[in-house]
Amino acid sequence: MNKLISVIIPVYNVEKYIRDCIDSLTIQVVAGFSFEESVEVIFIDDGSPDNSVEIIREYQNTYKNIYLIQQENAGQSVARNNAIKIASGEYVFFLDSDDLLPPDALSPLYKLAKETDSEVIVSHSKAFNSRRSWFIEDHAEVASAALRKVKFFHHSILVKTPAPWAKLYKRNLLLRNNIEFPVGIKLAEDWIFVMKAMYKANHISTTPHISYLYRGRDDEDNPSCTQIVNEKVFYDLTKVYELTLQFGLPDRQTYLAKLFVLRGLLYRLTKYSADCTIDEVKPVYKHLRHFLNSHIGDKPLRVFTPPRRLPLLLIYHGFYSEAHRVMNGVFKKSCLNKGIKKSDNDIIQDYHSLKNKKLKAKIRKIKNKVKSSCINTAWKAKYGISKVVSAALYKDSDNIVLVGERLGKTANDSSYHVFCHVQDAKKYKGNKEYYYVIDGKAKTKENLDGFPNVIKYGSLKHFIIFNRASTYVFSDSMRDVFHQWQRVAEEHKHKRKIFLQHGIFALNRATGYYDKNSMEKRHELPDKFIVSSDFEKQLICKQFGFDKSEVSVTGLSRFDKLPKQQSKRSSRILILPTWRDWLSNVNEKQFINSQYYKKINELISSDSFNKMLAEHNMSADVCLHHKMHAHLKALPCSNKITIHSMNDIDVQSLIVSADIMITDYSSASFDMLYQRKPVLYYWFDAQKFFSTRGGPLVCPRTGIPGPVVTSEKNLIEELKGIISNNINMDKKYEKVANKFFTYRDNKNSKRIVDLIEA
Repeated sequence: MNKLISVIIPVYNVEKYIRDCIDSLTIQVVAGFSFEESVEVIFIDDGSPDNSVEIIREYQNTYKNIYLIQQENAGQSVARNNAIKIASGEYVFFLDSDDLLPPDALSPLYKLAKETDSEVIVSHSKAFNSRRSWFIEDHAEVASAALRKVKFFHHSILVKTPAPWAKLYKRNLLLRNNIEFPVGIKLAEDWIFVMKAMYKANHISTTPHISYLYRGRDDEDNPSCTQIVNEKVFYDLTKVYELTLQFGLPDRQTYLAKLFVLRGLLYRLTKYSADCTIDEVKPVYKHLRHFLNSHIGDKPLRVFTPPRRLPLLLIYHGFYSEAHRVMNGVFKKSCLNKGIKKSDNDIIQDYHSLKNKKLKAKIRKIKNKVKSSCINTAWKAKYGISKVVSAALYKDSDNIVLVGERLGKTANDSSYHVFCHVQDAKKYKGNKEYYYVIDGKAKTKENLDGFPNVIKYGSLKHFIIFNRASTYVFSDSMRDVFHQWQRVAEEHKHKRKIFLQHGIFALNRATGYYDKNSMEKRHELPDKFIVSSDFEKQLICKQFGFDKSEVSVTGLSRFDKLPKQQSKRSSRILILPTWRDWLSNVNEKQFINSQYYKKINELISSDSFNKMLAEHNMSADVCLHHKMHAHLKALPCSNKITIHSMNDIDVQSLIVSADIMITDYSSASFDMLYQRKPVLYYWFDAQKFFSTRGGPLVCPRTGIPGPVVTSEKNLIEELKGIISNNINMDKKYEKVANKFFTYRDNKNSKRIVDLIEA
């Protein structure tokens, strides 16, 4: 039969990676057909000087659907274009020879293509190196939007996914429109190919399914073409932008295209300027000035932060020597004079800001060095003493379990409920001894009053118990049980680790923090990853890369204290927004000017919302994330609305008392759904949030267990609908929610403890 998908792979100097690449291909199954039945793999050897070709030929002896074409070195574009001409698959997928496919990468894309008849499918991707893994923001934003059958011009964010990989193309689309990769350009040329394909496609669909693993190379001796910085890359990038003009992009897409090119230029200009003299780099500066003045203008330059904006503005005005000094961290008064000469306030402000910042950074570095030295000496002494004492006091004991949560700051979440279970003599019949570690100043420490084995975070006793414990139970990171975990991880790597997590994983990927690769890099890979349901287990295994044996379906411990169904109405609405990482280090003024603050403030201050509360005799609790504690006073309250901080209150008590929850992406929504209460999802900044957090694990169109709204008006309309339905869950959302709960018997903590004791 004809193959369903042709996978095209250019090959050049990748003998170190090619086996992993091919192995990730051979496990693919598409539409129920095996790899050999469904996939055609076309390797194009671009005159590779190493043993890559010999390795490919080894695989050809086993797989008859692997083909090899050899050509003299002509570049990646020529290689891909030649492969397109001979491909026979219904669809085409591009894979770089140093990258990987996750299991089941291709089948969901093929299925979506057939269901929607879309000629281009855009999916999710993830980057990785030897130290960590992360989501690529622009790709995450496009994939997480889960668009269906849209036109290229109708959604500006489609410009923001420039790479040809992680996409499925109808081969006929490429052939009938003669869509090829531009030849002679070695950087960002694939962006033009992608835009032309989307421009000519009947329509496009996107999916949050991860179909691609992009390798960020660590080997400096053999960098990828995107890592090489020479004079040509700057001419290539500007040429690529000029090629976008053929599409007649709308204003918003034109603006995004400009930002994409500017980011690419800045990323490489920093390195190039550091490696070259002013005389060597001046021709590039002159070329960029002409480009900025001819095609970009100064407005897009001004959206960048001062360290990036200042050199761009200096180049724009033709001050090359000054720009070169700034790129190398040198700030002279002549830079200020240039700003005054051009009456450019951004240059003036950026000069003062960066010069002062450099001076403060130098002073801070000296202070931190002295402080760190003192703290390090004290820490080493305490840790050394604790090892000696723990060995003396607990010679024969290997049954100690150390429990903690949120860096020792709270006692109200998953770890706390497990600890409560073992304190109940009627319920706990095990043999292990459990200790809970918490900061002495934590507001929720009072929840542990009367319990034995509660120890102060950072105390000598904490160090002693940590050294002697055989099992660690944590809900966020291993710093829940020991702040300096990274320093001692190797020494304690043989001990069991149980990861409880805060709440069900579905609405966001937490920036890739909890996938297997990331946890392994931090030496936090758990022996057991606790989940709520068989459905969530499938998500964790498929999306986070865990083996089935590493994930246990016990239910989440914090659900045990929840009623299975509310018996009495409280007429209370709980508003529970999640935090935005990009606001973590802003000042009060910046916070108040943020979209996040404005949207929350507008909702609780709006006449229509407060009028609705009054008409139905309802009230609202607004519970703010613990990172928002510093901005608590910024939000107004009234006789109908009460503001709480997560640091100071038992969030679960608010969840139990509430009739309805309004949240954005909080996993606490599942605590409401466990009780069969309605949840409203207010996604006023979904694109930006998902671009930084990696997107949802479920389809945002069909997998969210409640109405998703993007405006205050629609939110209030949905609220009125829920109230008119006697505050009952819509049956279709209840059906989606039920997939996330294997158990509703309030024995989750028992199952977790049984697992620890086993």
